[in-house]
Amino acid sequence: MSPNEQVYEGSCHCGRVRYRAVGPWGFMEHCHCTDCRKSHGAAFATYIQLPRARFTLLRGEDQLRVYEAESGAKRSFCMTCGSCIMAGADSEPDSVYVAAGTLDTPPVPSSQIHIFVRSKAPWYEINDAHPQHSTFPETWSE
Repeated sequence: MSPNEQVYEGSCHCGRVRYRAVGPWGFMEHCHCTDCRKSHGAAFATYIQLPRARFTLLRGEDQLRVYEAESGAKRSFCMTCGSCIMAGADSEPDSVYVAAGTLDTPPVPSSQIHIFVRSKAPWYEINDAHPQHSTFPETWSE
């Protein structure tokens, strides 16, 4: 099995929510927007995009709660431990953005990008060579 066809599993911190995702992955996005910083309590949030049809909740669907930000971003989190499991938006009904920190299987993303760097925390410096975008990139082929 190639890395793009690998089965990945993940869970929340308390283990009540478990999921399975099947590659290939899209971009690994390090999002620096205010919504992500506030939701994760960190300088940025890292998500990996994949088609919704390749994401399956194995257990704990009843443990998930959804918070919709003013921006329209919807984050699903475990109501017990607070782990953000995934995000999405009505504008992208066929995609899910898995919170990379919840993966139990190390991911093999196609590439990494930083998005919404115009909103990045002023105390954090981006020191890697991954492309940086002020908002969403014009194209996803970088």
